[in-house]
Amino acid sequence: MIFGFNTDVKCGDTVYHVQTEAHRSTHTFQSTVFVKGQCIGKKTGSYQDSAESEYTDEQLHKMLKEQHRFVVEAIRDGLVDEVLKPVTPAQPASDFL
Repeated sequence: MIFGFNTDVKCGDTVYHVQTEAHRSTHTFQSTVFVKGQCIGKKTGSYQDSAESEYTDEQLHKMLKEQHRFVVEAIRDGLVDEVLKPVTPAQPASDFL
């Protein structure tokens, strides 16, 4: 079984919460970054196109950890906007009335 990672990172006055998890069904890793409970962006990595068709849990855990560390270090270096795909806020229900 593969477990995810959760880390709080402070950069300036902002505390970012980074949550990284594996999605075996889609062969992806997803790091989601939150500020004050609001998702501000995501980074998704794929391992589907690799020559190896099956990975061990240990191999997947290592790749998951590497992606998580990459996002955490980018935030510490002030590069959060460069590594995340922005998340569009949900459209207000009033827009559909």
